[in-house]
Amino acid sequence: METECKRILLLKGLQPLNDDQFSMVKSLLDSDLGLTPKMKEEYTKVKIADMMHKKFRGILCVNELLRLLKDIEGLEDTVKTIKNEKRKVMKKYKTQGLAPGKKRKQEASSTDESTSTANKASRPVDDTLVSKKRKTKTTSNNKSNKTQPTSEWGQLGQPSVTGALSPASFSQPPQMPPPTPGCSFSTKKPRLKSVPTKASREEGLQTCAKEVMVLKATEPFAYDITDEERRMFHATVVTESQFFRVKVFHVGLKDKFIPKRVITLADYIGRNGFLEVYNVSSVSDVSADRKMEVSSRLIQNANATPKIKELRLEEPGTFVSGVYQVHKKMVLDQCMTLYEIQDDTGTMDVLVYGRLTKVNCEKGDKLTLICFELSGDPRQLRSVTHSFIKTHTLLPPVFPVRTVPSTLGIAYTCSFLSLLPFHVHSCCGSPSPGKTRNNNSTLICI
Repeated sequence: METECKRILLLKGLQPLNDDQFSMVKSLLDSDLGLTPKMKEEYTKVKIADMMHKKFRGILCVNELLRLLKDIEGLEDTVKTIKNEKRKVMKKYKTQGLAPGKKRKQEASSTDESTSTANKASRPVDDTLVSKKRKTKTTSNNKSNKTQPTSEWGQLGQPSVTGALSPASFSQPPQMPPPTPGCSFSTKKPRLKSVPTKASREEGLQTCAKEVMVLKATEPFAYDITDEERRMFHATVVTESQFFRVKVFHVGLKDKFIPKRVITLADYIGRNGFLEVYNVSSVSDVSADRKMEVSSRLIQNANATPKIKELRLEEPGTFVSGVYQVHKKMVLDQCMTLYEIQDDTGTMDVLVYGRLTKVNCEKGDKLTLICFELSGDPRQLRSVTHSFIKTHTLLPPVFPVRTVPSTLGIAYTCSFLSLLPFHVHSCCGSPSPGKTRNNNSTLICI
């Protein structure tokens, strides 16, 4: 498949492009492939194809090229050709089944087993040995008055005794009878599977439909504004036994990612611990009556924030999401801010780049981090292209509205927003004894 995908990428995708169209493709790929201005000027279609094939393995490179070309004017026929070629490759490998090497291995194993069984069946039998076995079996039955079950059973669950042993009885375990009402067989409940504490991972293009329930989703945000604004949002979904992190690159799907709604995902890409959804057709509704039984423990694990102590044990390159309190803040320059987050297990630095430095967050605030990459040396969290930040600012307390009686029996309705104990704001009513502070407040004399 690797060779066929690269053939589609180069011969059906890049080769038909003119110079202007190819320049557009290189410009759109500069961040993913790390292209410098000099590289974008000098690199040929063959070189770009090699880099794309190395960056996006297998069918992913074809999908990435389709995503770039579908918005370029005049390439409708090229896009259609690439889709047809992709469909042929997927159909071919879907109908092939097992790889030839595995087929040969299974055929060899089956041949060896058949040969071994045939050799056992054709081996000469010693009449004296058989006679001794029958005599021993008869004597044993007479002593115990019990019937030993063999591979054959009667119809209400009673054993049927056979007179001789066949070669197949050595290689196959005896079949137990089906349980009947009132029988002595004990029925054990299946052991519950352990509830995962980390998001499940899938790699590559996934064409099979997956039914999930939405737990939560962020608001859409712009993650790239270099050439044209690109928007996305993050979501968390669960099945009855797993939970997944999702990147949705079509903000029109936000209406489908509503908490507790059951939807179907298909034709998405698994990458770096996320399920990436690009097309509207990848998400569909199910029956409104469909309910999914999800354990509270699984939901709790999906919403949990990893402890900082645990993050120090994770592999570099792991993507982290959670809510942490800001302990310190340091503005390094206009495009870089360093936060120190903490919990009851320790502290860790969070390095924020670019657009995310404009988020207003101060010491003591709660900070929601989504899709932050864990670095190795130094051990810290760093923002990437698809990172998301949300601040939860601690607001000052709001005092209730109270009615303050005066010495003349006139009630004043006041909102105590000041920290001064006797400073009354927005009083309404007739004048009363007291010293006037301003037009909207009265200092009450006790």
